[in-house]
Amino acid sequence: MDFFDCNCWYGIPPARVPAPASTPDVVLEWMDRCGIARAMVRHVSIWEETPEVGNPITAEARAASDRLVPSWGILPPHTGELGDVDEFLAAMKLADVRSLWAYPAAHRYVLSATGVGGLLEEMQDRGIPLFLNRRTAVEGGSAAVYEVADRVLADFPTLHLIIVGHGSWGEDRFFRPLMARYQNFAVDTSRYELDGGIEGICDAFGPERLLFGTNFPETPMGGALLTLMHADISDEDRALIAGGNLSRMLQEVRL
Repeated sequence: MDFFDCNCWYGIPPARVPAPASTPDVVLEWMDRCGIARAMVRHVSIWEETPEVGNPITAEARAASDRLVPSWGILPPHTGELGDVDEFLAAMKLADVRSLWAYPAAHRYVLSATGVGGLLEEMQDRGIPLFLNRRTAVEGGSAAVYEVADRVLADFPTLHLIIVGHGSWGEDRFFRPLMARYQNFAVDTSRYELDGGIEGICDAFGPERLLFGTNFPETPMGGALLTLMHADISDEDRALIAGGNLSRMLQEVRL
């Protein structure tokens, strides 16, 4: 079974991480140890500094191995820091970047049709997925990132939007209503350790709503592997979650 980690980063963050992955080579070492075939990666400077700094660094990860798939951060096109929408999309195509992350709290903008609408419209039309980290993307309590996701998806209902890192206690009451309303909304499995949680999502919405993620190096890679491998689901569903869903999503992006 091919595992494709959707939620993996590297670099030295200001906040202490028990065992940070300073370089792409460290990520690869752990992938080998855990049997993970590929990982979608981003450099910590994307959110701790700015995508202007972090995107070019992340693009270089592919030089370490074609098993590492770079993912970039976004900013509002209005300020011109990453160019206008067309320039940014052209840069993505040149670097073969097929997924994006938003950190509106860290970068002081509103993730909405007004704040980032032109880019979000292109992302929806081109099938480019947008990832939000539940704990770092948006300020506020547990509900905040889901409120932002609902606001964005109300305007861009077929956008691929994925929330990652939602915690070990389970937040189904937040994200199941979004799954019911929006066909391309999904979450990752990095800390989804709720008993019967993976099984419940597969039964209610199908395995396409879950992407395998580890949140490495903040969280050890092995925990997410163990949870998914022991879930009481079919091998076909397990393979989709492990890597099939993300692979298909990225292959369908039109740059």
